Amino acid sequence: MIQNDVGLGDAKGDLDRQVGHALRGARAHSGLTLAELSTRSRVSTAMISKIERGQVSPSLVTLNALARAMGVPIINFFAGTVEMMEVSLVRKGEGITVRRAGSTYGHSYRQLGRVERDGREFESFLITLDAPVTGTPIFQHPGVELMHLLEGDLTYRIGESLYSLCPGDTLTFEANVPHGPVHMNSAKAVLLTVISRPV
Repeated sequence: MIQNDVGLGDAKGDLDRQVGHALRGARAHSGLTLAELSTRSRVSTAMISKIERGQVSPSLVTLNALARAMGVPIINFFAGTVEMMEVSLVRKGEGITVRRAGSTYGHSYRQLGRVERDGREFESFLITLDAPVTGTPIFQHPGVELMHLLEGDLTYRIGESLYSLCPGDTLTFEANVPHGPVHMNSAKAVLLTVISRPV
């Protein structure tokens, strides 16, 4: 039994901060600005900002609107509150398809799983490239990335180095170094990517 309201208030504040941190991370991952998420979810930018800073306790209706707008399960916002082991299972052909903002060629990301624990986020994606590379797309983010080519033939850049990848090849690198595909040597390429980064 709770003996005083002080402990309850502290727990509530911790929960609000954890939910806000998860929302901010999901929004950053989706590549959406506050205004863009507000338009999609019909939640005001001021409210989203307050939620992200842990200043308010959002309703489940509000969190559900935000989750739907970003194409993520609402439970992701509570991942940091779960004391038990997290397990993610995605059956063949399933997963959340995401279009990354800022890309200059046809590609899609299918999120296969996500776990957040002890200040680190672990995500896996199935990436399909199905159009010629145009320009020099460069990605750069914190953490470590593992990339395994399942199908196709691809030239990939990490920093100043180029790597010719064939099915079965695996690259592991520090993702804060600029990286990205520079040439499609086949009509289609499919990669399994695993990213581990601080949150």
